[in-house]
Amino acid sequence: MLANFKSYALALGIAFTGLQVVQPSAKTQAPARCLNSSHLENTVGPQVGAIIERSCKDCHSNETAWPWYSHIAPVSWIISKHVTQGRQKLNFSEWQAGKQTANQMAEICDAVSDGSMPIRGYTVLHRDAKLSSHDVDAICDWAATRVAHNQPPLR
Repeated sequence: MLANFKSYALALGIAFTGLQVVQPSAKTQAPARCLNSSHLENTVGPQVGAIIERSCKDCHSNETAWPWYSHIAPVSWIISKHVTQGRQKLNFSEWQAGKQTANQMAEICDAVSDGSMPIRGYTVLHRDAKLSSHDVDAICDWAATRVAHNQPPLR
């Protein structure tokens, strides 16, 4: 019985070690442009810029902070998939002035309003990323103002 347990533990250890060889590609993507907090705050305003910095930037920019657990498979694969999907949907590092549509701005408001962003798994580990109702209102007001004034979200 003990010999079987040791064999299973050894096999599991070898498999786990082998999984570490496969690294996700999202971590190796080079930033297209540098997104820094002062640029972000100058572009969207200090209030919305601070919210994006705190709650959105890790998945929706090329400036992801990769925590220690993001280097351990299979967790690294899940996190990398979320970041890749987040960047594909909305990447603040690659926004160009005047390129966002009213629909895209409405999607941002909808995503924060219905609680689908930031995702629950992220806010469980990053409690400060959870959006308050005040944060949601600020983002939706910003998005609506940009659409109403036909102004680009970023300059």
